[in-house]
Amino acid sequence: MNGSEADTVRRRQSLIRLAAMAAASLWPGTHARAVAATGYEVSRWPASQPVPRLEVTDLDGKLWRLQDLRGRAVLLNFWASWCEPCRAEMPALQQIGEFYGSEKLLVLAINFKESAARAARYAKDTALVLPVLPDPSGTIAKAWGASVFPTTVLIGVDGKPRQRVRGEMDWTSPAAARLIEPLLRREKPRPQR
Repeated sequence: MNGSEADTVRRRQSLIRLAAMAAASLWPGTHARAVAATGYEVSRWPASQPVPRLEVTDLDGKLWRLQDLRGRAVLLNFWASWCEPCRAEMPALQQIGEFYGSEKLLVLAINFKESAARAARYAKDTALVLPVLPDPSGTIAKAWGASVFPTTVLIGVDGKPRQRVRGEMDWTSPAAARLIEPLLRREKPRPQR
């Protein structure tokens, strides 16, 4: 398949996904079909749910704390090397991180219940350069509500979670851009009366 044929296939797949999402919003009973068509579902972060603590050391020994990342949008991607959809979406996550740059958007790959050695081997074998944060007991995933893999939590520059994406998403798609762009905007302070 040449480049223009591949682009046509990607455009067609994007249109199918968008049509399924539109149908789901118009006819709630089609939700399951929309998830099946897109491979993912997006939900808002519950307003009443507190922001879980995130303080974990990556495979290179660097400590990552959510409060230190304010001013940048963050994608917390929960994945495992045994998860085919996780492996399939990882290159797009890496691309989107490179596209925006880590000063604007940081993608943290949180490895679910695997040894650090296994996660490091996967990162090396696939040339993954995203920070890989081990979660060998699954406590981080549980705190952030990641029970389906992959799950990605989208956090705005203000440090507040906005959405949760469950399932495989093409992070280089227009649908992903519509989720990411609002994360990068700083909310304007409301005038005081």
